[in-house]
Amino acid sequence: MPFLFTHAFLLSALAGLGIPVLLHLLLKQRNPRMKVSTLRFFEVLDTRSSSRRKLKNLLLLLLRLLVFALIVLAFARPYLPEGWGGKPRPKRQDVILVLDRSLSLRATDSGKPRWPAALAETRRILTTLTESDRAALVGIGERAEVLSGFGPPSLILDRLKDLQPTSSRGDVTEALREALSLVATLDSPGTASVTVIGDLQRTGADQLNRVSLPRWLPIQFIRVGPAVSPNVAITDLRLPAEPNGPLSMIVANYGDQPVQNHSVRCVLDGQTISKISFSRGAGVSDSLEWKLPRLTAGWHEAEVQLEVSDALAEDNVRRLAFLVPERIRVVAVESRSQVRSFEEQTFFVAAALDPFFGATNSGQGGFLVEILRPEALAAAVAPNGTKPPPDVVLLPAMRSLPGDAVAALNAWVDQGGGIFFFGGDSLEPSRFNAEFGALSPAQWGSPVSADAEVPWRIGAFDRTSPVFRPFTAARSGGPAVAEFTRRHAVSASPQSAVLARFDDGHPFLLSRSVGRGAVLLANTSADTAWTDWPKHKSFVPWVMAAVTWLADRGDDRLLRSSEPLITGTEGRILWGNGGADLSAPSIPSAAAIPGVLTAASANAATPTATPSPAFARFGLQVRPASSGPPPALEVRSDGTAVFEVPISGFYSVTDNSGRERWRLAANPPPIESDLAALEPSAADGRLARLTDAESDLPPGWFGNEPSRQEWWRILLAAALALLLIETVVANRTHP
Repeated sequence: MPFLFTHAFLLSALAGLGIPVLLHLLLKQRNPRMKVSTLRFFEVLDTRSSSRRKLKNLLLLLLRLLVFALIVLAFARPYLPEGWGGKPRPKRQDVILVLDRSLSLRATDSGKPRWPAALAETRRILTTLTESDRAALVGIGERAEVLSGFGPPSLILDRLKDLQPTSSRGDVTEALREALSLVATLDSPGTASVTVIGDLQRTGADQLNRVSLPRWLPIQFIRVGPAVSPNVAITDLRLPAEPNGPLSMIVANYGDQPVQNHSVRCVLDGQTISKISFSRGAGVSDSLEWKLPRLTAGWHEAEVQLEVSDALAEDNVRRLAFLVPERIRVVAVESRSQVRSFEEQTFFVAAALDPFFGATNSGQGGFLVEILRPEALAAAVAPNGTKPPPDVVLLPAMRSLPGDAVAALNAWVDQGGGIFFFGGDSLEPSRFNAEFGALSPAQWGSPVSADAEVPWRIGAFDRTSPVFRPFTAARSGGPAVAEFTRRHAVSASPQSAVLARFDDGHPFLLSRSVGRGAVLLANTSADTAWTDWPKHKSFVPWVMAAVTWLADRGDDRLLRSSEPLITGTEGRILWGNGGADLSAPSIPSAAAIPGVLTAASANAATPTATPSPAFARFGLQVRPASSGPPPALEVRSDGTAVFEVPISGFYSVTDNSGRERWRLAANPPPIESDLAALEPSAADGRLARLTDAESDLPPGWFGNEPSRQEWWRILLAAALALLLIETVVANRTHP
């Protein structure tokens, strides 16, 4: 019988069969010679006993030689190949086709699209199967999907008619795991084979070694498209980190040749604003900047478009939706007259909020500052004035305010206004305490001076307070650099909170909530009369954070967008708790609270969807419109609205009146822009193979490989049986 051996070199161990024979001969017992009076009574019995002993010894020797030989042969892994008298290959084949449907299959190579080529290869394989064969189809995408279980090849051919590539990333590893789960459902796994059809993109196959496949399972890789394709892509578009900064974009050249004098078209709200030229070397990625013009409040859409024809058109456009909020209206009350601007008490706080204050280009940031005289304050905060009331009032030290201004400020704060009190030499503590006792977080006392050589400093402050948020990050500075030469003796009210203290423990900054409004009190002057803090860099972010908190806007006043959606994933919007507060979505900055507005993998575990009548008022619109209906918007039990992101574009959440509540931009996954591909042999070499003993699939007596019949299990079982027989024979005694 034409046996072949996997480990033929182990057959050399059969030479050891001579060792038991040699031991048998060396240890053979000879009958002792004894002197007796007569042999008449011993001759017959001795002859019989000697014959039995010889037969037993020869049988034990044979059994031991067979056990040794069977063990050696089993370790040499003998098998019968197909067509040599072994187990015939089953007539039926179970073929699993793993088809790549990721975004990169939308690419074209020298005018030839990849997707039709992948479909053609799939159909070619299906046409080679007979009606008795079965096939299954698995799609490669953001999540691997079994598109069709095992069935006739004609069923899979019908399934291919309406199949299209997606806009998601591809993961071959997950698709192979799905294929392996299909193999486990077969009664005879040895009939299965897997064929992967796609472009074998490196970024989608870099974790092939993390899927463990049985050694006997045939895997074939078929690549469509070349190993390298010229492709230039915009992989990122972000808002400026600093106010009035430019948008930044990342442009990458994934080809093997440099590109020269290409251009990016910058589109804002559908209008072309500018064009930016660039050049990139082979494999080089670098940033470009786009300075935005002055924008009105509201939602805006930015697009950057590559004016180039390359392999993949979908990544030539990057989108960003962002909100320009209404500027915080700030009124600074100034009592000094006939002085130069830098001598005013409010000069430093006004300049911190608007560096261009007083110039023609003022108001470009997030704050709109107005300087008013004390007598004009009452009309400014009146609810029925000619102009919208301010969000925040800055009130430096002054001897008195008009009576109508005091009453108007008290009512205005109760209705939601924010006021920032400062101390100073001009302040009359007793009058202030009488006029603003219901508002102030503390009672002003008389001014006191520090030792001329040892000024006060801020010793401790609440890092969790939004007022000191600019100093929460490492190496972000802080108020400790400032020196204070004078301050008031203050006593905090029971309703107040001390946010910062001097190094001797005396309160520096106190806060208090009054009605719907908020109040801050700084125990120093607004100018440089009592402190040098306005001369330090940390003064500007502190003033901006304090005024923003007083306006009760938080990050709503920042130019910002949510985390971009990625096509092929699941978009999420957190809308209150369990959908209880749907009048306005929760819109913190993505940097402060990541994941609130983000693109989440569809593979992530999510709470069960729970219908909400309130959410029925909201809908989702997509631009540019797709051929099918817009994605459905549903709410889960934790108050998260979820929706699929099938295509690139702008996603707008509207209520039943058509009013827009939120806008998001969806872009293709940047990882799909790198079209470099593996050779089929390289992909096969990355696979991790398991033996039958390591595999989760139970093998038969002769293994699961259809092309070979393995006998090592049978040989080991026979050796075990002979070993048991040898034990019985060796321990059997005769009288």
